[in-house]
Amino acid sequence: MFSRLLKRAAAFSALIIIFAIAASAQTGQVEGFVKVKNADGSVMPVAGALVDIYRLDIKGHWEVKTDKSGHFVRIGLPLQGTYVFVASAPGITPTWINNVRITQTPVLPDIIATPGDGTRLTFEQLMAGIKGSSAPAQPGTRQPSAEDKAKADAAAKEYAAKVEEHKALQAALDEAIKHFNTGVQLKQANNYEGAVAEFEQAATLDPTKDKAFLEVSYKSLASLAETHYMLGADIFNKNKKAVPEAKPHFEQAIKSIAKAIDVASTDTTNANINNELLIYYNIYARSVKPLVQYYGNTDVINDAVKMFDKAEAIDAANKNKWEILKGELYRLAYRSDEAVAVFKQILATDPNNADALYGIGLTLVASGEKDKLQDAANYLADFVSKAKPDDPRVAEVNQSLQALKDAFKVEAEPKSRRSRKP
Repeated sequence: MFSRLLKRAAAFSALIIIFAIAASAQTGQVEGFVKVKNADGSVMPVAGALVDIYRLDIKGHWEVKTDKSGHFVRIGLPLQGTYVFVASAPGITPTWINNVRITQTPVLPDIIATPGDGTRLTFEQLMAGIKGSSAPAQPGTRQPSAEDKAKADAAAKEYAAKVEEHKALQAALDEAIKHFNTGVQLKQANNYEGAVAEFEQAATLDPTKDKAFLEVSYKSLASLAETHYMLGADIFNKNKKAVPEAKPHFEQAIKSIAKAIDVASTDTTNANINNELLIYYNIYARSVKPLVQYYGNTDVINDAVKMFDKAEAIDAANKNKWEILKGELYRLAYRSDEAVAVFKQILATDPNNADALYGIGLTLVASGEKDKLQDAANYLADFVSKAKPDDPRVAEVNQSLQALKDAFKVEAEPKSRRSRKP
């Protein structure tokens, strides 16, 4: 689920410069190949060749290296310039292509060198070499006006500022991913407190700063929520009761997962985002339940119901699952009328739904109203008949049925004698 994060930093490194370039209509890119022609006539790519790019109309210098196929791409070159490209590498003679305007030649002819001593020319040596060759250095190139220079300087400053801005974004992303990956490792080692601290750091990444931050942000928040839940459950289970120390972790879990859901819902590029969101809604569901069941935090129910409505909207095939979760929260909060209404609505379309039968039966028992005990016994008996044999709730329900019989002389009726409707 989180594997793409491991690749994000490298991908973003390539993208940030592109983002910077896009911000300035004054710049563009150029690409080409550096090759060497050997004595036997064979032509081979030159990997790792250094290409010095000099601007001829005003002062400017850039560098780029070729990849293993001899290919290079340089972006961010001012469009209005005239350039010379000179390639050098161990084992070749420095070779250049002169008088390039990248608006006209964004893909250079191959730079074909011959074997040599690997010299790298200075700009002065290059100019001397050009003057000594048959190709003039700057044919027809006019001297730039003061206005041209001012525009070029402004474009260069804007470009430099953008590069610095995106370097800072890259650093922030790299730091967040480092904390995220450390958190994953600590969580796998059951060091939940350490994992929480790392995920908290990763979750400080602002998803509004850049599109590349979005996925890292919501997955960090979701991992933080899940780890808080696990830490709370661990404290709860070790003490075998609802100790106060566990409660803040369940509270932080629902807070973080709600934020993760908000952020993830804005991701329009992830084709799998609905499945991701359903994972998050499930984290929310299991985190909110102990707050209601063991700590009496009934004020979280209304927000939880809204969350489950959102889940239903993208998971219509499993609508009853989310309705059951609503009913359970109502039941645990002793909001009996709302719980019964939800469970009856489910049973109206799915009479054999064991979860709804269980929920409505216990709700009616807990209501304390004697006139509802018969229906309670009937629902609970139906649950026992529909539940899987290994369902741990069966033993609990059988105890409740026995208690109803012993205390109130109430037993489940045969279905043929029942007056209620499911």
